[in-house]
Amino acid sequence: MPESPPQDPYVFDRTWAREHERLTALEQVYDGASTERLAALGVAPGWACLEVGCGAGSVARWLADRVGPTGHVLATDLDPRFAGDRGPAQLTVRRHDLLADPLPAGAFDLVHARALLEHLPQRDEALRRLVAAARPGGWVVVEDFDIEGPMGEAVARYWPADHRLPAERLYRALTAAFAAAGADPGYGRRLPDALAGAGLTEVGARVHGPLVGGAGGFLPLTLRQLRAPLLATGLITGPQLDELIGVLDRPQARYLPNLMVTAWGRRPH
Repeated sequence: MPESPPQDPYVFDRTWAREHERLTALEQVYDGASTERLAALGVAPGWACLEVGCGAGSVARWLADRVGPTGHVLATDLDPRFAGDRGPAQLTVRRHDLLADPLPAGAFDLVHARALLEHLPQRDEALRRLVAAARPGGWVVVEDFDIEGPMGEAVARYWPADHRLPAERLYRALTAAFAAAGADPGYGRRLPDALAGAGLTEVGARVHGPLVGGAGGFLPLTLRQLRAPLLATGLITGPQLDELIGVLDRPQARYLPNLMVTAWGRRPH
């Protein structure tokens, strides 16, 4: 009997009609913190950069502008269609499986991945591959969410007062849905230890939690995308989820979305 193809562990449906919109909304919330940290690490003309899990491609395009025509940016994703062909000549977008396809060893001044490793059950191996792609003295920057336990409760405190308890229930459901797919919903807070354990030095980290609002944002789109996995946890009902999405979509709403941890370290010479 032929073996079944391996199941994609990614909790999100890549074929969802509004996935490009959701990824673009994620960029609008988190790009500022990402590019601020990359600039602080010294990304400059002539650098070679690797952007893994490039999504809709905004960070890859920012890097390409930063390194200029004397540099190069390789942007990869399992589904790179949303990154498109836009960008200068020094930007290459390629379909690539981090856990299966080879990467140039010791070739990049900067290696960056955002909202990627948390989804991979083999995240230790994935991190090892990212580190191996950095040149000696190069930087590795990894960003992932932390929505687990007390962090979800902390986020809920910044929701409208009459919806804080339902928001806590929502984050418990998100945690369970991610875990059921083999993801680590608390990986963000484990990143500094993971980078140090992978042999990096000068390890640092910070947490980004922007207060946002308005209809059509990253979080309400994410909740719409994850409707089936969230309901499958049994921790939230359809009417409860619809009510929370309605709260987020109010023009006057102000809330805290998922907390993103940015961690960095340098490959030793």
